[in-house]
Amino acid sequence: MCNNFRKELGKNIRKIRLDKKMTQETLCLESGISRSHIAMIETGKRDITISTLFKISRALKVDMSKIFCFDNIDLFKFDVEELYK
Repeated sequence: MCNNFRKELGKNIRKIRLDKKMTQETLCLESGISRSHIAMIETGKRDITISTLFKISRALKVDMSKIFCFDNIDLFKFDVEELYK
């Protein structure tokens, strides 16, 4: 579940960035987050903190809720039984 969530969150950030015709370098400069960190977030290879998410949303000039807008929320169903395997 977490890997899928990270990947989808990263896709959303990337889509918003590209829709605004912004490069990773520009996002880096606007947010104060390194370009390599942004790249890892967008590919789902890095977890993201709330403060980093806030910086990205401000740099993209979008509400944080837009970043969490997923087409298929069923991808992230939580299965308690999986915790005990």
